[in-house]
Amino acid sequence: MDFTLDEEHKMLQQAVREFAEKEIMPYGKEYDEKKEYPMKIYRKAAKLGYIGASIPEEYNGAGMDCLAEAIISMEFTRADSSIGSAIDLAVLGVPMLLHFGSEEQKEKFMAKVPKGEGISAIAITEPDCGTDVAAMRTRAVKDGSEWVLNGTKQFITNGSEGIYTVVLAKTAQVDPPHRGISAFLVEQDREGYSAKKIDKMGLNCHDTAEVSLSNVRVPEENLVGRENNGFYQLMAFFNESRIKIGALHLGMAIGAYERALEYAKERKSFGKPLIEHQAIAFKLADMYKDIEAAKLLVFKAAWLVDNGKADPALSSAAKLFASEVAVKVTYEAVQIFGGYGFSKEYDVERYYRDARVGTIYEGTSEAQRIVISRRLAGKIRV
Repeated sequence: MDFTLDEEHKMLQQAVREFAEKEIMPYGKEYDEKKEYPMKIYRKAAKLGYIGASIPEEYNGAGMDCLAEAIISMEFTRADSSIGSAIDLAVLGVPMLLHFGSEEQKEKFMAKVPKGEGISAIAITEPDCGTDVAAMRTRAVKDGSEWVLNGTKQFITNGSEGIYTVVLAKTAQVDPPHRGISAFLVEQDREGYSAKKIDKMGLNCHDTAEVSLSNVRVPEENLVGRENNGFYQLMAFFNESRIKIGALHLGMAIGAYERALEYAKERKSFGKPLIEHQAIAFKLADMYKDIEAAKLLVFKAAWLVDNGKADPALSSAAKLFASEVAVKVTYEAVQIFGGYGFSKEYDVERYYRDARVGTIYEGTSEAQRIVISRRLAGKIRV
């Protein structure tokens, strides 16, 4: 077994780190306070091939692998938790089109995202429906050569500033209900599509919105994949998207840990640096241990995807563990900084706020445990 990155991935990591430290790290506090999407930074990253790096070159991507995507995600949020995750998640509406969309959908819409021409979204969650996807109420009804969509989607990342949203909607009343869900490409400038931004605890420069669909008409060619197959497409989408979320939160943990470690070496208490006090040293030791374990999980899950062996249980485990590590590590980082950690003078308070949603979005920690346990029930061995 070889746990080292090859030369290509090492060079990528170094290049992304240099970019992130120059173009992302200095602006975290500014964008957090402005609550503004970092569109300029997104475009700079896109020019270098860092947005949707695994998208094939014929669609303006860099043609890299899932491991490369994980490295980029990690380095972005190491530099800043909010900006890094915001620009990295510009591709949320990409995987469904890449794997299930038509050639026209890929060329006309998907290819714009890695080029820096606009961000994308996927709309699943509703006000009364989160983890229970099959309970969604948004409907799509066929009317001649068009589909008419009605419903409300909640907590949609990039829902108000994107160029398109992949919307999941009910297209048939069947039992079990998840077999009657389809996916649609909806341009955000369509009549009847409206979005209201949501004020949040963290990730303030993310575009997070409540999306309303009122008699939104889209042509039949905007159906993504097969009719009534949306749920199954979504499950395949999660195999990769959860690795990305895990990598983003791994980066947040690393960023908070490195800042806390540096502070513990410089700050003195009772005549010696904080790191020489066992109470602080043990916190840092646990932070290091958890980060390294999370990194192994995230990278292995990405490696499995790259080798055609995507494992939903491991993707969920990577997302689950990395997001919970991020919450724990950022909490301890604030604790190490003491009163300064609670102030906005240092980055760790922002990391603490931003990390918290990791155990909620893209499937709660509880949902990840359901996925893992169900998968294990059908396995003879791990």
